[in-house]
Amino acid sequence: MSDAYNEIMRIAFQAEEALDESVISKFGRRFRDKQVMIREGDIQQKIFWILQGEVYITRKMEDKYKVLATLGAGELIGEMSFFDKSVRSATVIAKGDVHALEFTKENFADIYAASPMWTRRLLVSFARRIRGMVERLGQF
Repeated sequence: MSDAYNEIMRIAFQAEEALDESVISKFGRRFRDKQVMIREGDIQQKIFWILQGEVYITRKMEDKYKVLATLGAGELIGEMSFFDKSVRSATVIAKGDVHALEFTKENFADIYAASPMWTRRLLVSFARRIRGMVERLGQF
């Protein structure tokens, strides 16, 4: 088996425990303050796992961006269009320096298929987002 496949399987089954220098050097990306990680309207099948820092989830309203949420370490971002192949529904902007792992459809599919833990991680992420949307809707 290839080294890349072995790395993916290690991440799938160990998650945080698998985050050594080889994994971070292969999948890690650094974003500067105010750097766009995901742009609303783009078609892109990448998912990010935030290791350090925070990001703004924003939507463009006329000529300004409205912050919908702030997410931090441990959160997955980009999962909606990653799975349903739709255009990006929001712009994600780094709030300060951000360090994240970036997975493509190909390498994340192996992780997801190999480990039930990732199914749980995604379901928790979806549940938090839905709960946040419901709470915000209740404020109107």
